[in-house]
Amino acid sequence: MPFKSSCLSHCGTTVEGTSPREVGVRLKEHMEEAHDIPVDPLEVSEFAIEYESADAAI
Repeated sequence: MPFKSSCLSHCGTTVEGTSPREVGVRLKEHMEEAHDIPVDPLEVSEFAIEYESADAAI
């Protein structure tokens, strides 16, 4: 199942990935590019939640 997390600055962005680590890396990139805020991808990967994608439900 995929994982996702929302932006820590509450801008409405949601990042997705195949693992919590991938979500952490994508969230790090978003936070640095969009908000100029550095984050540790390992720390923010802990916020990733597992969810059932719409594709898997078909």
